[in-house]
Amino acid sequence: MEYVTKTCPICGNEFVVLKKVEEKAIYCTLKCLSAAQGKVKRGKASSGISA
Repeated sequence: MEYVTKTCPICGNEFVVLKKVEEKAIYCTLKCLSAAQGKVKRGKASSGISA
């Protein structure tokens, strides 16, 4: 099995994933995934309010 090192865009931590799931693994933990989803939801709400 081959592994690659990735960097989480939310917290900046490096983590290791299997090469075959490299493109699917974006965040290092569920906490970072939740934070990213919260940013997306807030972004949509604020853009609707300002329009």
